[in-house]
Amino acid sequence: MKAEDLVSISKIVEIIKEKRSFLVTSHIYPDGDAIGSVVGLSKAITLLGKKSYPYISDRIPEQFLKLPGATEIKNRWEGTEIDVAFVLDASNLERIGDVYKVLPSIVINIDHHPDNTYFGNINLVIPTSSSTSEVVFNLVNNLVTDREVATALYYGLISDTGGFMYNNTTNETFEAAAKMIEAGVSAGEVAMELFYSIPYELMCIYIDILKNIKIDKVSRLAWGLIPLEIMEDKIFQNNTSTLLDMILRISEVDTIVLIKEHKDKFRASLRSKNADVGSIARLLGGGGHRGAAAFDLPKSDDIIIETIEKIKNLLGGRT
Repeated sequence: MKAEDLVSISKIVEIIKEKRSFLVTSHIYPDGDAIGSVVGLSKAITLLGKKSYPYISDRIPEQFLKLPGATEIKNRWEGTEIDVAFVLDASNLERIGDVYKVLPSIVINIDHHPDNTYFGNINLVIPTSSSTSEVVFNLVNNLVTDREVATALYYGLISDTGGFMYNNTTNETFEAAAKMIEAGVSAGEVAMELFYSIPYELMCIYIDILKNIKIDKVSRLAWGLIPLEIMEDKIFQNNTSTLLDMILRISEVDTIVLIKEHKDKFRASLRSKNADVGSIARLLGGGGHRGAAAFDLPKSDDIIIETIEKIKNLLGGRT
């Protein structure tokens, strides 16, 4: 960890000790890291005798609701006065939805995205970390050790590393995970819940989507569209992390573009075994990591095919 990161941690610890009430929020379309880091930090703050308000401006996918504390995350702001806001796992304030309108004067930005805009009064941004949950753990470990806090953060960590399979996994990741297990985390139980607990009805939806995936053998690109009616299905709930992992297991595929239809736009999620999809996403107006990224598209008749062709070109599959 760099010296400036240690300075930021010291400043954050002092603010937590000094202030009384904290908003803890993350990005819309929340994933396991967003939810795990919000729950973990919120629980840690509560254990210190402070008021914590976990909030995400979006619904929590069904898959993540079994994490203890996830059901406590609100998605409607009740006008509570707060001293400090923690914004987690969001590279910019546009990613957190309407809650940005009620942010107090002190905003603490904790993240691991390389394209973070450093929007906080204090910015603890460590792009080399596997996950925001890892960053949060290294922060709260200075304040409190608790099984439920560690479990939430372990949940986020293994979610963002694909169970330690992605290239963002480092020796620091394993060190943090080991400390979480020392705090009482049941590693096998969390992994089974996260990776091996898909309802039958949801698996049927995944199978229908997989049947329509297209693969370009030259660029090794797989792509598909999830229509609005599936996105809004109560069972599906915009939960694509597991589906993306399934597609990435196809031996003929190196990169995935999964395009999700929303009422007002398309949102493209990218994953890759080797290509830098973060750079591709930034060229197309989005952002993210080397192995996982996303961007938005306006809804129009030809936009999907045009975008897939652009990505093939960027991957070197077309001249």
